[in-house]
Amino acid sequence: MTPEQAPDAGVAVWAVLNPVAKRYALARHSLERACADAGLPAPHILITTPEHTGWEQAREAVARGARHVVVGGGDGTVREVARAVAGSGVHLGILPIGTANLFAFNLGLRTRDPRLMVDRALFGSPATVDVGWASWRPVTDGHAGPPSTDQPFLVMAGIGHDAATVLATDPDTKSRLGWLSYLAMGTRHLFSKPLAMRLSIDNAPGRRLNTWTVLVANSGNIPGGIEVFPRAQLDDGYLDCLEIPLRKPAQWASIAWAGITHHRWEAAALRYSRARTLWAVPDEPTPLHLDGDVVGEVADVRIRVQAGGLIVRTGR
Repeated sequence: MTPEQAPDAGVAVWAVLNPVAKRYALARHSLERACADAGLPAPHILITTPEHTGWEQAREAVARGARHVVVGGGDGTVREVARAVAGSGVHLGILPIGTANLFAFNLGLRTRDPRLMVDRALFGSPATVDVGWASWRPVTDGHAGPPSTDQPFLVMAGIGHDAATVLATDPDTKSRLGWLSYLAMGTRHLFSKPLAMRLSIDNAPGRRLNTWTVLVANSGNIPGGIEVFPRAQLDDGYLDCLEIPLRKPAQWASIAWAGITHHRWEAAALRYSRARTLWAVPDEPTPLHLDGDVVGEVADVRIRVQAGGLIVRTGR
């Protein structure tokens, strides 16, 4: 641990923890013990609730002068805390104790060792990473509402059948299988009819397409060695986009083979691009998800990247 990596002596670390996460009690105890062993004040711990899922707690921490916020939970809790911390210069430590922890996976932070997990969150090397932001018009009773406030995503956002897959995943199955539950449920949607929409990237004129989904990623890996976005980087100032304009069910075979063999998805059914901004307008209301959490059916979605929006403590 170098001086520039250590939390300021005498300044307490703030922590936002999800009490329903499986390893909450162990993570909290390990965090409190690590602060004591390092001669730091006891951490200020704020607990999430079903009504207040992390953003309010993290915003309070930043408003009260926090310089280092540790978040303990899954991707949803991390995203809520990042929403408050992004752009503030406050360092973010991550305790990956949720279900999927895909953002932590892409940062190399997933571990079963509680001491290592806390050590990285407190004393790891700071890394600057990008943040994706999305705004959409929700559809209620067939009518589109006003645009939402910008909401962050750290791994990927999807509009189309992949969001429908997430929506259809049983919460108990998700709790037991984690990210595998999405793959299992996804097989039920493989032969769904492509969706018609209009897509504009980096303010270019919109173009028509039929696609199974449009994915926009800040990072591109899922466990098992599968690279959905092989060129995606967390700190390049771009988002990576994927369209799947399937014309016949047999095209899934080449996609599956690429995933199984851990090769890049070069299948003809896939279309990759990079963007700083994106606007998707489906012909019909379509589900949208951010990091695996479905926000509902939307009339459109606008996405942008905030380059270097977060400073995250990593194990590097």
